[in-house]
Amino acid sequence: MAKSTHYNYFSGFAACADCACRAAALLDETVRTFDPETVVKRMGDVHSIEHEADQLKHTALEHLAREFLPPIERSDISTLHNELDNVVDGIDEVLRLLSMFRVKQLRPDTVRFTEHLVRCTVVLNEVVHEFCNFKKSKALKEKVILVNTLETEGDTLHYEAVDRLFCSPEDALSVIVWKSIYDCFESCFDACEHVADVIEEVILANS
Repeated sequence: MAKSTHYNYFSGFAACADCACRAAALLDETVRTFDPETVVKRMGDVHSIEHEADQLKHTALEHLAREFLPPIERSDISTLHNELDNVVDGIDEVLRLLSMFRVKQLRPDTVRFTEHLVRCTVVLNEVVHEFCNFKKSKALKEKVILVNTLETEGDTLHYEAVDRLFCSPEDALSVIVWKSIYDCFESCFDACEHVADVIEEVILANS
């Protein structure tokens, strides 16, 4: 008997969301126990997770190309995987910047950013894991709203951190370095919201 070729897209989404959670946790741990000598290794660890998320996306798209009737619109499957991938890519980019800019000492706001990013990815993970029940779930919409709220809080965190950065008497190079890192964190928050937005659109389209 031939093996079933059925592919569970929702499980693929959930696995990608798990990758985002793991990457955010690794970044948070890196910041809390910061040692410039270990940044490259941690960057490699997160990059491995990023590669795992890429592979999950490619697997899903390969199945989608042969799928006769996917559970949701093809464009939504592709977009959702891309947006989930962007979350992990953004976290990978934060570590890349810490390494590339040869950061030797972190500013206090860095921990605030990683703490908030962990919260965002944890709630996003709950959203994505619940997505398979989107037609009947009562909790899903509330969790989507929570992701949006966390993104707004991330914007505030970014504004306040940049404001402190420009108010402090530091050299121009340091300002450029940390503004780039803070902007990258904000992009991670935005990426989390974009995932939630795609899921919200799928819910509305199928209501």
